Amino acid sequence: MARILTSPRPSSLIGHRGRNIANTASWALAAKLAAAANLFVAVPFVLSSLGPKEFGAWATLVSLVYFAGFLDFGFGSGTMNLVAAARGRGQSSEIPIILREGRRTLFKVAACLALTVLIALPLAPWHRLLGLPETMSTDCRFAFAAVLFSIVAAVPLNLANRVQLGLGHGARAFRWQTAGQLLALAVVMAASVLGATLPWLTLAAVGTPLLASIGNTFSLAHDPATQTSEIVPYQARIATQIRREGSLFFVMQLAAALAFSADLPLISALQDPTQAGVYAIVQRLFSVIPLALSLIWAPLWPAYRNALAAKDQHWVLKTLRNSLALAGIFSILFASVLVLGFKYILRFWMHHPIDVPSALLTGFALWSIFESVGSAIGTFLNAASVMRYQIIVGCTFAAVCFSAKIWALANIGVVAMPWTTLISYIGCSLLPLILFSRRILTDVLAKTY
Repeated sequence: MARILTSPRPSSLIGHRGRNIANTASWALAAKLAAAANLFVAVPFVLSSLGPKEFGAWATLVSLVYFAGFLDFGFGSGTMNLVAAARGRGQSSEIPIILREGRRTLFKVAACLALTVLIALPLAPWHRLLGLPETMSTDCRFAFAAVLFSIVAAVPLNLANRVQLGLGHGARAFRWQTAGQLLALAVVMAASVLGATLPWLTLAAVGTPLLASIGNTFSLAHDPATQTSEIVPYQARIATQIRREGSLFFVMQLAAALAFSADLPLISALQDPTQAGVYAIVQRLFSVIPLALSLIWAPLWPAYRNALAAKDQHWVLKTLRNSLALAGIFSILFASVLVLGFKYILRFWMHHPIDVPSALLTGFALWSIFESVGSAIGTFLNAASVMRYQIIVGCTFAAVCFSAKIWALANIGVVAMPWTTLISYIGCSLLPLILFSRRILTDVLAKTY
């Protein structure tokens, strides 16, 4: 292992990968700032328009959009990995074929999801899931329709973002995301001022960003790297690769969604929508930390894959060490600032006091640090297709975390939620990683991509 860590240096971080990551990260920063503005600036407008109870329902509904990230069944991530690997091997002729097969697969997924939504929409008691009275059943049904159909549309549309990253054109994808977030913020603010109801405010928040995704899809279609003059028949091998790797990503994404994205729906169902609203405010504040770091992880994932396919092991190892240090230092400093300045930030942001237990703040701060370091590791493992280990660990963590949250809500309360996530993560994910890290790293560097 020591020989691996001291191997000769074929290239430096300040090379084409480093420049591409820096360029993409700068636009990712713009996109994340726009997303942060959307998170923070819209909240007081919606809260003033809807009131605390409906605001909690709105926050829960908007949080469901993140499920679109796994409802593509991982095929978007699988397609991105194949595109990045083809670039690393210098086989650019495969890229249009990979894109075509990925797009075809995702359209089939979207069609199946749309049929499921059409069947379920008139049948489910949606107002009960949000903890709202039966008099709001119609509004809740339309609000859920806006969310569910937005998720369906995002499944094929979000492929363009993944492929742009795989091509090394992540800056282009993030430019479109920036435009979509700013447009969504403007629409939500305008709708709130005009007194829009819950369904319209939900549609404004989740549907508007899709316009940018449509623009990005057309942009990708005109990229020379994705075009071919040849009529290529159906490629079963590539389609099978996308489905196989994508299905494994889907299992991991499903486990992550169960562990991380179920907090607000659980609180709304088991406690009270008002408590869900308070929890959402704290959660959104601390989400700035992973949002900021994700502007590095997004272009770093395909860059890892490209370097692994090109056998540039020194770049991979050095970048992994640097990313872990960055995640740890940044998250500790930022979380400390948020805890110490929480009252001042809240006064500036919400314009009126909200009672938040200090234990809830401390739990979110500690969890944000572990989450940041874990995301740096996960970016590397995803790029290297370390799937079996991640699936076993991820599913175990998700099952333990979800069950513990239900127990904690019933016996302790909302304040225990971030602590439950933290303790479950340390026991189910961090300790196994420490035990198996040497073996995983050796296998990754010996593999052909």
